[in-house]
Amino acid sequence: MIFGKNSIFHLLVSLLIVFLFSINTLCGQDNNSDELSLFPKNITQRQDTISNGWKKRNVMSEEPDTNFTWEKYATFLNKISDTSKYIVLPLNEFRKTFNSRKIIIGLRHDIDNDLNVAYQFSEVEYKLGFRATYFILHTAPYYLSNSNNMAVHSEKIIPILKTMQNKRHFEIGWHNDMVTLQVVYNINPVTFLHNELNWLRSNGINIVGTASHGSSYCKTYHYLNYYFFEECTFPVVPNFDNNIMVPYAGKNITLLKGKLSNFGLQYEAYFLNNNKKFSDATITSGIRWNIGMLDLKQLQPGDRVIILLHPVHWHKGSEHADFESFSLTGQKSCSVDTIKSVISVEMPYGTNKGSILASYTLSPGAYAKVEGKMQASNGTINDFNNPLIYTVYAENRAVQKEWTINVHNAKNPACDFLSFTIPGLTKSANIDAARKSIIVKVSEFADLKHLHVQFDISPGASAWLGKNKMLRNSDIVDFSRRVEIRLLAEDGITSETWKVIIQK
Repeated sequence: MIFGKNSIFHLLVSLLIVFLFSINTLCGQDNNSDELSLFPKNITQRQDTISNGWKKRNVMSEEPDTNFTWEKYATFLNKISDTSKYIVLPLNEFRKTFNSRKIIIGLRHDIDNDLNVAYQFSEVEYKLGFRATYFILHTAPYYLSNSNNMAVHSEKIIPILKTMQNKRHFEIGWHNDMVTLQVVYNINPVTFLHNELNWLRSNGINIVGTASHGSSYCKTYHYLNYYFFEECTFPVVPNFDNNIMVPYAGKNITLLKGKLSNFGLQYEAYFLNNNKKFSDATITSGIRWNIGMLDLKQLQPGDRVIILLHPVHWHKGSEHADFESFSLTGQKSCSVDTIKSVISVEMPYGTNKGSILASYTLSPGAYAKVEGKMQASNGTINDFNNPLIYTVYAENRAVQKEWTINVHNAKNPACDFLSFTIPGLTKSANIDAARKSIIVKVSEFADLKHLHVQFDISPGASAWLGKNKMLRNSDIVDFSRRVEIRLLAEDGITSETWKVIIQK
């Protein structure tokens, strides 16, 4: 076969694309969305993500990351607002912008299943002067007039999309689930896409780009949604090799296809020119990638970076800085005063309060410090001999609250005789704690009606003879009759009645 110069050039470009997509084209699944992965089991990514620039954090010594809060995203946007270093654009502008002296960042957001959350997420960017691309998903509930009919759209989305596009100057793109539409729902994807794009465009929504959606069906039936487009049918991604025909329900379904240009589309997001990609769909060892893991120092002038964030993973940071529960190891009781921010804990009598482990839960996303030291529930031991102040920081990091922990030991519940004597006359005394009895042997000449007694009892306890409180070293007791002494413990609750028997 003879190749001309242009043919050789196109061949080299094709080989380069195959190499890049063997590395970069991914399809991941996580617990929060229907996305897939070609990575080993301990790494899960959506089909657009390569994760570089992770930062390790020690949550025991550093403030824990807010991860997926709008406030955290705003902090990141402020970092890349330096126009002398960064150019940040929606994808359609990103693909046409090149500058070897700056870092070019394309902001992409797959709306997935919640348009309202995406709209709120876009406010963060809009208020800070940023623009991004938002891809609407035609198989999502918000897009449909009836969630049981994938072929009928909802008119309600138009005003929202218009506001995002016309007022906030965001790009609206098409989140492509076309192969799923044909294979699973038996809807002609070519006719459907023509009709839907015509409807959107007739309502002023200017869609020029598409991004393949990695639904759960992709992994089950081994296809990628961008196989719908002829330009994206090759190269075939390993483990997703059904790019021409998909086996479903006992039969092979030949995929209907079209060209991007047939639909007035100018790009597919997974085939854009970039050298670095990051996505919050990436899950490594059970941890979802978040924007705090991106070390901007690893980005160099000339880099073309796509950052994909899914608004459904993000939320407004909580303003609450409270203890939702609190306990100390071995405690008897605990009360929480949420008005005064005071927690009172009662420990058993005799507890060493100088070294106790606390277990607690805080408001979602909050963390606590004591005297500037990070605290860990069930992991940090503190001295509670004096009131201890915990400073709790809310998830939004703008609110903090001081909580006072007061710990006291319970009063002594013991009510025992430790000693009992009759000075000068006692030969022996037998204190039987089990039977609560005392047997005292005295001289045969002892005057049982007037015996001077001395005794020692449990710390804090008191002794009562009838209604009279006994003194430990000076009481004279009439033992010529039955004598019972009631001991009341320091706690004021526990009491025991002791029988005192005098034997000559």
